[in-house]
Amino acid sequence: MECTTQDCNNGTSTYLCSQCVNDLQAWLDKVPDLIEALDVTIARLDCVRSAGGGGGGSKPGSKAPLNLDALQLQENLRSVGTSAKDYALDENAAGLAWLIQDWATKAELLVSGPVAEYVDLAKVRAKLEERRPDPMPTRKLIPWLRDNAKITVTQFDIRNWARRGKLVPVERDPLPTYHPYDVLNAWHDTREKV
Repeated sequence: MECTTQDCNNGTSTYLCSQCVNDLQAWLDKVPDLIEALDVTIARLDCVRSAGGGGGGSKPGSKAPLNLDALQLQENLRSVGTSAKDYALDENAAGLAWLIQDWATKAELLVSGPVAEYVDLAKVRAKLEERRPDPMPTRKLIPWLRDNAKITVTQFDIRNWARRGKLVPVERDPLPTYHPYDVLNAWHDTREKV
């Protein structure tokens, strides 16, 4: 049996391979802290950076006394289990893992505010040129980019860029592989348009 996570295809006796179980467990371990941290965000007592986008204009009424997005995320996270191994037994494990990661990522963004992300693209490109890394499957590429290029991308970003033609896999079988340099360019292109 193969792991049901898209672009994984590792062998497993459950619906998630051991690597995907470990990845999911890392997200599940964050959930209790996120639930607690969201209390401050729900009550609008936090001070986080603005997501930008200009002034609010003269809109009638006022903000709700509670951040309802944060409240919904907190309730969603409260419904999450604590054991990735239990999730691995569910035939919908890959979808549930994606959903939990999505909720946790959104909660982190609400709690911390948007990250002021500056990446010296010229320096990163020079480092990539110097190392000339081989093409990698998404599973290896994401942590490699986080450690070496100091950027955060998800498997969903990579698949979306490939679907839109911003990325072309070097190889498709057995898994799609991409040059880190190409992914960095796609990441940079999306940041320029924001």
